[in-house]
Amino acid sequence: MRPSLTVAAGLLALSSPTAALIGYGITMYDPACGFGCYDSISKYMLECSTHDHGPVGTHSHGAGGPTSPECRSGDTPFLTTLAYCIKSTCDPSTPAWKIEKYWRNNASGNKKVAPKWSYGETLTHIVELPTVIVNRTEILNITSLVNPKTALTNTLTREFFEHAEVIHSQYGLVLLIVGFGTPIFFTLLNHLPYMSSLYDKLRPYIVYPSLIGSYHVQPLPYQLGNAPTVGQTLYVIMFLILNIIMGAAGYKSVQPNAWFENQWQEIMGYISARTGVLAFALTPLVVLFSGRNNILLWATNWSHSTFMILHRWVARIYALQVIVHSITELVLYIDMGSYEEDVKTEYWIWGIVATIAVVAMLLFSTLFLRRWSYELFLIGHIILAVFVIVGSWYHVEFLFTRKWGYEFWLYAACAVWFSDRLVRVLRVLKNGVRRAVVTDVAEDIVRVDIKGVRWSSEPGKHTYAYFPTLSPLRPWENHPFSIIPTAMIHPAAAPRSSSASQTGSEAPANVDVEKTPVRTTTTVAKDSAPGSGITLYVRKSEGLTKLLASHSSLLTLLDGPYPDNPTRAVLKSDRLVLIAGGVGITGVLPYIARHTNVKVYWSVRSASEGLVRDLEGALSKVEKDVRVGSRLDLEALLTEEESAGWERVGVVVCGPGSLCDDARALVTAKGRSGPVIWDLEVDAFSW
Repeated sequence: MRPSLTVAAGLLALSSPTAALIGYGITMYDPACGFGCYDSISKYMLECSTHDHGPVGTHSHGAGGPTSPECRSGDTPFLTTLAYCIKSTCDPSTPAWKIEKYWRNNASGNKKVAPKWSYGETLTHIVELPTVIVNRTEILNITSLVNPKTALTNTLTREFFEHAEVIHSQYGLVLLIVGFGTPIFFTLLNHLPYMSSLYDKLRPYIVYPSLIGSYHVQPLPYQLGNAPTVGQTLYVIMFLILNIIMGAAGYKSVQPNAWFENQWQEIMGYISARTGVLAFALTPLVVLFSGRNNILLWATNWSHSTFMILHRWVARIYALQVIVHSITELVLYIDMGSYEEDVKTEYWIWGIVATIAVVAMLLFSTLFLRRWSYELFLIGHIILAVFVIVGSWYHVEFLFTRKWGYEFWLYAACAVWFSDRLVRVLRVLKNGVRRAVVTDVAEDIVRVDIKGVRWSSEPGKHTYAYFPTLSPLRPWENHPFSIIPTAMIHPAAAPRSSSASQTGSEAPANVDVEKTPVRTTTTVAKDSAPGSGITLYVRKSEGLTKLLASHSSLLTLLDGPYPDNPTRAVLKSDRLVLIAGGVGITGVLPYIARHTNVKVYWSVRSASEGLVRDLEGALSKVEKDVRVGSRLDLEALLTEEESAGWERVGVVVCGPGSLCDDARALVTAKGRSGPVIWDLEVDAFSW
């Protein structure tokens, strides 16, 4: 089942401007001249003001100050002064309806308190043209002139601030669209005329090679992480540069400014707002790249492991935006002298909560901690993500009360997350509650037979299996497995079955169970009806898989199938070479039924010889080189295939990280030097 309409709706929400952002359905100060005039006289005391509330000239926008909205809404001098200022300040081309709308919502300082007259009616009550500019220390008791410089300063302050906010929204949308659209763009580009030949030449230089030596599936020394490929690095660099440009460009200053004492404060204010909006805009993208139901997995030819790498790097850029936003706000508020007051407010406290949670996620996502206890990392990661979203939401809620649409970025991120979880549940429900038979195959490998599952036989797919009764305290724990046709495993029992089975790659102990998981395979049990089930071959490791033992009826839930690697290119090759190590054989077997010229190279530890015997039927009619207790000579076998005269050779490799990375390096080198065109797919979940 592909991503549901719920996922599509969530993606639409995050990619469409709608009427939810400043500049896209939301205007802040329209007309700015009206707000400028109001700012110029709102601090004046009126006859109806509470004169014992504070010193003359005290400022208040609400009922708690000396001048309440109800006071302004019924005070004739205030209304006539405001109306005359608007008439003399605003551009004559400003539509009357726009001024009337502004007047109705803002003349009193509170949208819920309407003035006693409309704007047009108020103008008719101006009997004599005003000639006096009232001093701030005096009570406004006659229709007066507003200081033109003050009105202009207040108007331009509002105009420039709104301009900055519109740019924030535009740049946020640019980041989101570019981040989401780049994989689609390059996928479509490959389908244009003459692009496939150019792409063939570029892949050994951009798509295949790792950025650092031969490290990619294998972690870097000292567990510093996994090195991206050159192509993945180019995406990250492009996106980082775009974030820097979006965070640094497009600022316009106006001085004197009614809100900021100098240009430095003004620009710092714009930067803090810009980085906050850009962080919000990246939130849906970070969530999307990490999801199983990432629509880009179906819409592009980019692999699951690529999107996981991009998730990590885009999340780091997101964290950088959050940190810059928080530091800029802190420095600005200290300089403006309002830090001591603001640090006690709810919006500030929740902003700090979100920032701390972001930094904690960054620190606790290191490869060392993930390998030490992936399940603990995963639970902590989700909890911290909740604090980030909730903290961010309350941060803007207490500050703006959903006035300017910042919360819609968070709604989009939540829509993507909940859609992914909903589709997972729907997939599990569709596959139904299953009972599995667990059988020992080798001393560290078991076979899990699950009857009645019917999936398509496409290679490059995987599923997630739950065994909730194995660990009742962690029923949500699950592991990924690749899918293979059941007919391939026992052709005598099901020669024409189109059912699917599952496979995976060998993984060492203490690895990420969802990113570098213990791999398995799916096949039909020998006593099953043709096409009636799948089988998982599981290498016992730490955690849940270590608990697997012989069982006649193990409760099993399946979430899948999902795309893992694109298969179109390798299946078009003249010769298909399948390279596997250990249980990694299960990741390459599905390709056998989809190509007419295949050779399998498989190395297995002596302790896992039982797996070879169990898969004899699947490999009985294919050209193969199976080695028990010895390693494959990758360079020799690839050289042999290269010298056979094939024009295009496809290579699919699945197994330990060292095997995958060595194959990547060798295919890259041969793709650059020889006449043969090489297509490479690495079936690995490393993160």
